[in-house]
Amino acid sequence: MTEYIYRPITSGADFRDCFEALTRRYRRVIPTAIDNIAGQTVGTILRQAREAKMTIEELHIERVEYDQYIADAGYDRWYPEYYSFNRFEKRLEHFVALRLLEVSSRDIFIDVAAENSPVYEIYQRLTGARTFCQDIMYPKGVNGRRIGGDATAMPIGQGFASKAALTCSLEHFEEDSDIRLFHELHRILVPGGKVCVVPFYLYVEDAIQTDPTVSGPLELSFDPTLPIYCAEGWGNRFGRFYSPAGFMSRIFSPLRAMFEFKFYHFPDVSSIDQSIYLRFAFTATRI
Repeated sequence: MTEYIYRPITSGADFRDCFEALTRRYRRVIPTAIDNIAGQTVGTILRQAREAKMTIEELHIERVEYDQYIADAGYDRWYPEYYSFNRFEKRLEHFVALRLLEVSSRDIFIDVAAENSPVYEIYQRLTGARTFCQDIMYPKGVNGRRIGGDATAMPIGQGFASKAALTCSLEHFEEDSDIRLFHELHRILVPGGKVCVVPFYLYVEDAIQTDPTVSGPLELSFDPTLPIYCAEGWGNRFGRFYSPAGFMSRIFSPLRAMFEFKFYHFPDVSSIDQSIYLRFAFTATRI
């Protein structure tokens, strides 16, 4: 198996050429990124969720609580370069995950598909929890607080953790690895353990997003039944967007005996900053 590289280095690929190559392989290829945060689109997603029996709770960000988290986390002091171009989004994702998971000193927490996120350090410092970060790009095995290898087959024991988070990560799990991930989370979480996914990328249809200048040179294959949206300059090989009905049939229904799912909508995040694209999140509590 070829080593997975989240953002491989590509050089000289032309967007138009790579887009046209995709149109010769797939029946529906769209030359723009997915816009799943426009007000009308969010309204359609919420209507579709009701029709799919996906109950979504509306949550509002308490600004005083959020500002206190930002100050306590010390992003500007200790992590000024972490996603400096997207800092409002990332900091909100971390805040939401901490709030929904209610991490405490009794927990063992894993930041799954963490890349270079400082969230495991922040959560340990703020809560006293024992924390780890996991990513396929880390050296394989458990090395200190880093867990290396495939998130769908972690080198840790059954019931190792009580809390886990995927911040801007689930969408990058290709083929059936999103399904296999939840089977692995069921294995490594204790009964009553909880995982938070934020953002939860919902759209009005099941769809794939790619930057064809990245996926094209890698000759990635996509599900031919799904539309492929092409995001110029995005820099990522793969992103999965679920329709509400699609998530219910792909993840929720097959796993309902293993997890209790709760879904959330954040209607007022743009008041923090207009750049924020978080609109939905969910938690899954291991049964």
